[in-house]
Amino acid sequence: MTTASAPLRKGAVTRNRILTEALSLFAEKGVEGTSIRDIALAVGIVDAALYRHFRSKDEIVSEVFLLHYGALAEAVTEIGARQQPFRQTVRQLVEHFCTLFDEQPAVFSFILLKQHDHLAGVSDEANVVETLRQIMQRAYKMGDIVVDDANAAAAMALGMVIQPAVFKLYGRIDKPMKSYVGALTDAVCRALGIPSGVP
Repeated sequence: MTTASAPLRKGAVTRNRILTEALSLFAEKGVEGTSIRDIALAVGIVDAALYRHFRSKDEIVSEVFLLHYGALAEAVTEIGARQQPFRQTVRQLVEHFCTLFDEQPAVFSFILLKQHDHLAGVSDEANVVETLRQIMQRAYKMGDIVVDDANAAAAMALGMVIQPAVFKLYGRIDKPMKSYVGALTDAVCRALGIPSGVP
């Protein structure tokens, strides 16, 4: 039993290393600028060994994207479902995105800045943008925001966080993204027209 299960564990470890190294390379060099050989070298295996786990680079790209984008959508859904004042929901969403950037910049860069082409193949349940749209739609119906176009509201909220993150990537912002959570929350609330005095 031990002998039979060892190769499976080793294979799973190698597969995870491939996904981890591929993510870093995609974030750094872009998908087009990253080759199978680049990924294999980063993992410390030969190209042929990599093909035992994935049939192509496209398959690696798809799995990396769906894995991390789906996890983010799940977190956004969970925050949006909490029974709390909407301003608090906004703050928690902003904080989650900022924390993701600070702790996993490669993930943030890849799934939110460089891979919009993959959104067409993502289900609504695993789509961060669609999840944010639904949160904004509910907020408008509840009278928590004044922006009546849920897509526009989601775009404004996401843009308020993504653009500072782009500046951070290019070295124009020195502090961690989490240090701007309060300011970004206020900016999103103003953009969405959360009435003054709302918690």
